[in-house]
Amino acid sequence: MIGQTIAHYKVTEKLGSGGMGVVYKALDLKLERTVALKFLPPDVAVDPRDRERFLREARSASALDHPNIGVIHGLEETEDGRLFIVMGYYEGETLQQTLRRGGLSMREALKIAVQVASGLAAAHARKIVHRDIKPSNIIITTNGLAKIVDFGLARAAATPSMTQSVLIAGTPAYMSPEQTMGGVVDERSDVWALGVVMIEMLTGFHPFNRENTSAMTFAILNQPPAALDAAPPVLQPLLYRALSKTPEHRYPSGAEMLADLESIQAQLSGTTESPEASGATLTSKVPARDLKRFVEHASTPQWPSAPPPKSSWPVFTGIAVAALLAIGLVLFVARDRLSAAFASANAKHIAVLPFDNIGGDPANAPVAEGLMESMTSQLSNLDVGKQSLWVVPASVVRSRKITDPSLAAKELGANLIVKGSIQRTGSDIHLTVDLIDATTLRQIGSSALEDRTGDLGALQDEAVARLARLMNLKVTAEMLRATGGKVTPAAYESYLKALGYLQRYDKPGNLDLAISALDDSVHTDTRFSLGFAQLGEAYRLKYKLDPNPRWLEEASGDCQKAIQLDDRLPEAYDTLGHIHEDSGKHDLAAQEYQLALRINPRDGSALEGLAHSYENAGRKADAEQTFQKAAALRPDYWDGYNELGLFYDRQNRYAEAIVALDRATQLTPDNAQLYSNLGAVYLDSGNAQDRLKAETAFQKSIALGPTYSVYANLGYLYLQERRFAESAAMTEKALQINDKDYVVWGNLRLAYTWLKQDDKAVSARERELALAVQAAKMQPLDARVQGELGLMYAKKKLSDSALPHLQSALALAPDNPDVLSDVGEAYEDLGDRKMALHYIELSLQKGYALDALKNNPELQELLVDPNFHPRGK
Repeated sequence: MIGQTIAHYKVTEKLGSGGMGVVYKALDLKLERTVALKFLPPDVAVDPRDRERFLREARSASALDHPNIGVIHGLEETEDGRLFIVMGYYEGETLQQTLRRGGLSMREALKIAVQVASGLAAAHARKIVHRDIKPSNIIITTNGLAKIVDFGLARAAATPSMTQSVLIAGTPAYMSPEQTMGGVVDERSDVWALGVVMIEMLTGFHPFNRENTSAMTFAILNQPPAALDAAPPVLQPLLYRALSKTPEHRYPSGAEMLADLESIQAQLSGTTESPEASGATLTSKVPARDLKRFVEHASTPQWPSAPPPKSSWPVFTGIAVAALLAIGLVLFVARDRLSAAFASANAKHIAVLPFDNIGGDPANAPVAEGLMESMTSQLSNLDVGKQSLWVVPASVVRSRKITDPSLAAKELGANLIVKGSIQRTGSDIHLTVDLIDATTLRQIGSSALEDRTGDLGALQDEAVARLARLMNLKVTAEMLRATGGKVTPAAYESYLKALGYLQRYDKPGNLDLAISALDDSVHTDTRFSLGFAQLGEAYRLKYKLDPNPRWLEEASGDCQKAIQLDDRLPEAYDTLGHIHEDSGKHDLAAQEYQLALRINPRDGSALEGLAHSYENAGRKADAEQTFQKAAALRPDYWDGYNELGLFYDRQNRYAEAIVALDRATQLTPDNAQLYSNLGAVYLDSGNAQDRLKAETAFQKSIALGPTYSVYANLGYLYLQERRFAESAAMTEKALQINDKDYVVWGNLRLAYTWLKQDDKAVSARERELALAVQAAKMQPLDARVQGELGLMYAKKKLSDSALPHLQSALALAPDNPDVLSDVGEAYEDLGDRKMALHYIELSLQKGYALDALKNNPELQELLVDPNFHPRGK
């Protein structure tokens, strides 16, 4: 093309090329000026709708008149219909070329950042978003002027008609999290990209650089920016705000970011001290406490990208944790707050049983239920740092419906039982607690307490102190911190009521009653730190039932308030960890759990949460070590081995998983849940001869106590064995107990399809889709959820809805065999056999089972296609 004349432009040299086309230097023969011609890729102009949208975007961008924005002179077209843009030509080099020579000084970097932010501010004022801010799109002229180029072009890179490529506008390394996920892109995405570019200028390193695109995408979505702590301290708060994972927490546009940049620049221009040491402040500061916590996050070592999950897909929900395998195998595990200790010959294994409500007044029932939870928590705080005590979580006692000491000894391994009652008349409260030897069922001691002022907190403290003396344990004021310090009686009673409601937060209305009671509690006593922490947990649970981001904001705010009142309260850090985990931010979750463990090294909830965060972030060795530590802390407690076994199962280490689960069943041989999990591991191993062992374990679980999980697991087993009528029957039983699991609805749909019960299959599919939409809102960073939802839309032939979710799934987990299978099946449903074959064959390469494909009635035509090559599978 060099030497050619196109229209009235004579091409003189090639300046560069990239994904958005090729740029040439040319002479405008009419106006006798040097210009740059950018020829777009041919596929941009394929669809008339795409062409019109591109022209509209480019026209808007051409109207921008700002010294820091590269001018667009016009839009032209070659004789063969290829579009090109005529842009201003500037002597100089791109910022990318500048950075190749190393990082810039702070003053140089700040000067460039101010100019870029100024250009963005002008564009954002006209509602124009660049979408692809990066060093190669910033030109530094010979006189030091920064020019942003390619305004309005980035969006043209992605067109709805390009179903085969499923592209997103932008350059992956500079995309904001929402842009990476295919979400709504606005001015805040440009702010994010400028934040990334600033770190590169200041440190010479990209904050999310990883070994491959998949790992980099994971880092953008989940991990804190690396190298940020190497940036000058005066700029760190600004950069943290610009790089917030949540768009609402970033600068709303370039104008606000520009104001802070200019403020720093002005202050530095008037000081003689080192800019790096300057204490210049911002017009919109991060609170000091938040900044401290952000710096702790930034110091986290770089984590590798998450490993591709195996065909068993763990999804954790509620008090019971479901691991949904392949097309729907379910493993249930307890996700309770575990406060345990190393066992010894004198180990005290305590279970607090439900308190009796003497008199039967319904108004007192939530208080009695809350006492069980609160006293369990307070007893767990005793003997911190020693190795002779662990307390069974109240949620485990409730879930196993244990109300008498002999059953607690048999099923929980407890050797000490706390049983009590509460009676009240007006403000007069009688509280009785008994300590019972679970082996002999003899009463070790009893305390009858009374308070005529209604101070339940004081009564509980005294009861715990007396129980401790009966167990020969020393009690200090620090150990009685479970009440969050001194609290007014009315506030504490409301708090206990809330705990009672939260025990069954799944029941309609209970969660709102709990939130109302906690609101009353913290308004009655505005210094009640534990009340704020529990209110945060209540809002987090509300988010799980109603995935509205508002609830997570409320939860986070209440926990931060609790920490401001008492920064030695592990419950607040635990809840913050769960909030981050629910949002898929595993690194931030790990930080919160670690803070909780610094306060109480034996905080079971934090320890278990930390292990899961490590696992989700790909730190398998750390996860294994933490799961092993949790099991060692309570060697006589089944759930530690259960969690360890399920971890091994998720890592395809089936023999070790079976050993751990066998150990758990030895501790509690009548535990129906464990046999369901054991059967699931046998089935997950993919060994046909283990299916009989799996069925035996499932049948034993049903005999001990039928549950949702075992019916779902058995239904899946029958589906694999092509026993479709039995599969449908078992799956229907599972859904009668819990109808909120879209994966199990998918199993039922497949069974109905094989049975040619088309009406039932369609009905199941509609229910499956509705639940998948809800799950995707709750877990936007879960690749399997995104893939399944994309598949559901594809089955309804809604390609515009399906493709963004499929693309997100591939971005999050490009090597996950289940994701690849879902994407392949989705393309089959959308009528693109070539792409379907590509992804299905790729899924088999990555470990997906050919038998699972053969059991899918909707892939039968693809499997007999002569172009299908299972590659040895």
